[in-house]
Amino acid sequence: ASTGATGWGWNEVLPYFRRLECDLDFDGELHGKEGPLPIQRVRQSDWSGFIRAASKAYEALGIQFKPDFNGEFGDGYSVVPLTNRDGHRVSAAMAYLSESVRSRPNLTILCDTTVMRLTSSGNAITGVETENKSGRQSYRASTVIVCAGGIHSPAILMRSGIGPAEHLAKHGIPVVADLKGVGQNLQEHPAICVSAYLKPDDRMSPTVSGHIQMHARYSSGYDGCPSTDMVISAAAKSAWHPLGKRLGTLCVWVNRSYSTGTIVLKDRSHAVEPEVDFNWLSDKRDVERLKQGFRLLARLMQQDPLSAVALDPFPSTWNARVKRVSKINSINYGLTSVLSLFMDSSARLRRRLIKHVITDGHGISDLMNDEEQLDRFVSQNVMGNWHPTSSCRMGAGSDPAAVTDPSGSVRGVSGLRIADASVMPFCPRANTNIPTIMVAEKISDAILKEDLIGVSAAS
Repeated sequence: ASTGATGWGWNEVLPYFRRLECDLDFDGELHGKEGPLPIQRVRQSDWSGFIRAASKAYEALGIQFKPDFNGEFGDGYSVVPLTNRDGHRVSAAMAYLSESVRSRPNLTILCDTTVMRLTSSGNAITGVETENKSGRQSYRASTVIVCAGGIHSPAILMRSGIGPAEHLAKHGIPVVADLKGVGQNLQEHPAICVSAYLKPDDRMSPTVSGHIQMHARYSSGYDGCPSTDMVISAAAKSAWHPLGKRLGTLCVWVNRSYSTGTIVLKDRSHAVEPEVDFNWLSDKRDVERLKQGFRLLARLMQQDPLSAVALDPFPSTWNARVKRVSKINSINYGLTSVLSLFMDSSARLRRRLIKHVITDGHGISDLMNDEEQLDRFVSQNVMGNWHPTSSCRMGAGSDPAAVTDPSGSVRGVSGLRIADASVMPFCPRANTNIPTIMVAEKISDAILKEDLIGVSAAS
């Protein structure tokens, strides 16, 4: 609300957070009990030895336990609230598109269908053009709501002539509305990680789901940053394959980032992915806090509870080699099975594999003792959390960079709204899953209220 999104203060969005959830663990004024999305936490009895050790290490450094992360904001560590029921993740589609909803006569769901662009007449959006294996099809609508996310919502708008006029002209796209903010202000939660080999008894049980079992929130104290601006997640399993099941990971991310990136078109065709530049760590506050966070991870790994169960910690990265091995197939399963046998066989061989195969040769002590090396490592290995936001940000009418008004209506055109994470003015200090669903709930409510007003006026 402070950025010009009138009506989006905490007291105004809380009812929509409550509406969407059914918290199975906690009651109270901050929790919903009747919403479609179940919220559940991993029981402490199901914590792995690594997670138990991480909790003791947090407390040794003054980070205290909070039973309910959704009930009290501020520094501390807690079990991660998940959109789960009985150990199984519940997506927004599973929660909202029940059998009765899918049976509604006024709802048609098109699977395996891509939006090519929006259609328009003058400044009025009239529908969409789509493509699937059956060919291309056009659909007309009085209102189109784009919910393609922080990456693809701005791409759809630009392919449809809504965006920076100069950029659209470069691709031969006729301008419907010159909105300079489309594809700008892209934000994420930049992160860096440390992993370690876990003793067999301290690994995640195969009967437990939800490998990211614990989060810790803390305040960096960095000048110009709010409190509770950093997060550490503890993952009891680092990947699906045998090697990943042997590795525990602590990942620190900047929970309130200031760096902004861009999304632009490479081509006017919908078949060509847009060019995404997160412009990681372009703001000094993000660089310094992530380096500070890496040092905190190193300190945590040195605490007695963790050093007893998490052996040979190392800086872990999401590099090309790791990405290749992360693909689920029999070749990668076989390869990681062999590596796991070697890791299990002796400490000496394990350390050699970590240094020469798993990592790029950087050790934690190398980075801690050399500021230049740490700078280079962080800048080259920063990764995101799959939380892209703010690329079609909401704002006041006087804000030239705002793409939508507070109701999600796109400026400069009629009949078009956006209801996803791209309208967030900045990346929230939270995982973006539930806030995005809240945005959709609030904007859908605004549409229904406007429709009712229209019906009343007509009668």
